[in-house]
Amino acid sequence: MPEPGDRREDFREVVRRFMQRDRCVALTDPDGTIRVVAEDYYYKSETYYKILCSEMKGLSVAPSSRELLEAFVVPICLEKAKKAGIPVCRWEISYGYIRMPAIAYSLSYFADPAEYSILRDEWIARQVIRHITNSGKYPFCYQPISEGAELHAMVSIFGEIQQGDSDLRGIADAVYRLFRIPLMNIVSVREDDRHYLSSLSPVKYSKLTREERGVLKRMIAGASVWET
Repeated sequence: MPEPGDRREDFREVVRRFMQRDRCVALTDPDGTIRVVAEDYYYKSETYYKILCSEMKGLSVAPSSRELLEAFVVPICLEKAKKAGIPVCRWEISYGYIRMPAIAYSLSYFADPAEYSILRDEWIARQVIRHITNSGKYPFCYQPISEGAELHAMVSIFGEIQQGDSDLRGIADAVYRLFRIPLMNIVSVREDDRHYLSSLSPVKYSKLTREERGVLKRMIAGASVWET
């Protein structure tokens, strides 16, 4: 759990402003690293540019702009996670062919890893692929899964999840240590009694459960709304 920074203001005001769209708060570690908590970390978001500007000033920021770019492009995310020893789903890149059943993610310029499709039917697969590739203009990533595979989505808050077995908790902790993103959604696939990482994406504050909101509020106690 991060240590509170030196800059403080009324906690209720921080939380209120954080809940506004694109707001982010910052916690400062003892070594000077600025840990940024936000709802939107995507490329070209306000948070992304704030992190980039801080890096250009020579500040140490977590997550870094590079970590954000790597985390939210599914194939890059999975390859980096695999090299770090995290179990990941098998994946392929295609413009049309797919082995079903499978999970499909767009790789277009506007792709959002929070949006994916589970494909089991050939007719539906053709419609989905046409949509996510913009009629073949962009490739897509698909992950072959077994018929009995189960998908799990979990919210990670500083590497901790509120529900899930030790396998899921281990993935959440390892993913946080690798990408250093305080607030994110993790999608995993359970096959053969083991979980495999499928994708990462930011998570809106409004989507958190009451329990998750309580955990987040406790962890950002002492934070300040981040201004660069």
